Formats: sequence, structure tokens, C-alpha cells
Amino acid sequence: MKTLEDVGLTKEDIALSDWDILESLDSEHEIGLYLQAAIKDIDEGECDVSFFFDALADAAKARAVNQLAKETGIDRLELCRMFAQDGEAPTPSLESMAKVAQAFALPAHAGA
Repeated sequence: MKTLEDVGLTKEDIALSDWDILESLDSEHEIGLYLQAAIKDIDEGECDVSFFFDALADAAKARAVNQLAKETGIDRLELCRMFAQDGEAPTPSLESMAKVAQAFALPAHAGA
């Protein structure tokens, strides 16, 4: 059997990075397939019902990220990275932060 060194690789070359499901759920179609797969896993006894609730939470987050991307014009992957909770503080641009803040701005009070 060949080793990493035999093929010119190091452990750093194949290190796994954190994976975020939100980066994959980029359309209603993908969200639907993800939820169907969660139901199938439960039906086949591979997971319990709590897994489906986690999948629903992922779907809700993905839908919100997709909508926010449309509203702000910021790429959804950039948004995912901005809000990633991997222990490191995100470093979005001021322009990106302003667009996101503007998307959440409340309308002016009608009586004002």
C-alpha cells in the first residue's frame, strides 16, 4: 500500500476542513432533497426523530440565508462564512455588514 509520501502528499495536503450544511442548501430543491433524506434515514432506522428536527432547523437557516443573499446582493457563501460559529471571529467588510444591517432595518414608525 502506498503512503502519503509515496504520492507526494503531506497530512496538511489532505486535512479536512469544517463543513457547513448551509453552504450546500442553496436552493429550495436542495433543501427538499435534504429533508427527504432525513426522513428516509429515520424510516430506515439509521436516526431518531430528533435528527429530522435538526434537519428542519438547518433548512430554516438555509432559507433565511438564501433570502438574505437576495436582499443584500451578498453571495450566500460569504454570508455563511460571516455567520459561521467556528470559534473564530468573522472579518466581513464594512460594506457587507452595512448591507446585512440594512436588510434587518425596521420600517419608520407610521406615527413619526
